[in-house]
Amino acid sequence: MAEYMQSKRVAVTLPDDAREFLEQEAKETGVPLSNLMSYIAVKYVREEKRRRLSTATDFKD
Repeated sequence: MAEYMQSKRVAVTLPDDAREFLEQEAKETGVPLSNLMSYIAVKYVREEKRRRLSTATDFKD
């Protein structure tokens, strides 16, 4: 059985230039701003996790 993961909402305050850029990207691509933010956050977390795992294995040798 697949486990359902409930999404959680987070309030984020962005610098004006970042907000304007993301709003423009959302308008141009038709992708909702919330989806763009989710994509950026998920990508960052995956890269950071990968970096930390590779750093941890470097110290084990």
